[in-house]
Amino acid sequence: MKKFILAVFILLAASFAVSLSILTAANAKMMPMMYKNAKLIAQGKKLFYSKDIGTNGFSCATCHVYSAGTYINLHGRGMVIRPIKNAAKKMAQFDKIHHMHMTVKMKDKMCVKFALRGHISKSGLKALTAYVGSLK
Repeated sequence: MKKFILAVFILLAASFAVSLSILTAANAKMMPMMYKNAKLIAQGKKLFYSKDIGTNGFSCATCHVYSAGTYINLHGRGMVIRPIKNAAKKMAQFDKIHHMHMTVKMKDKMCVKFALRGHISKSGLKALTAYVGSLK
C-alpha cells in the first residue's frame, strides 16, 4: 500500500512539474506583449489626465468622470457627457448624431480635436485608445 501511495505521489508531482513548465513557456512568450500593452495603457492614462493635449486647459478626465456622466453647457445647449467606463463596448453601437458606427479611436480623436481644441500624435492616440479600451 505504501508503494502505491508513493507511486501516485510521484506521478502527481511529475504531472505538476510538466504542467508548470508548459505554463512557464507560454507565459514567457506572452510576457513581452503583455508588458508592451501595459506600458501603452499607462501612457494612455497619463494622456487622459493631462491638460497638455488640449489648448483650453482641460483634460479628458475633466468631462469624462469614471463613475458618472458630467453635465456641461456646450455651444449654448446643455448635454451630459457619458462616463468613460465600458466605453469600448458602448462604441460598437450606432451613433445617431454622426450617423455611423464610431470606433474608440475615432471618438478619442474627435474629442481631442473639438472638445479639447488640441492635437494628438498617432502614438499618443494609440496609447489613449488602449487606455480607454482597457476601462471596464
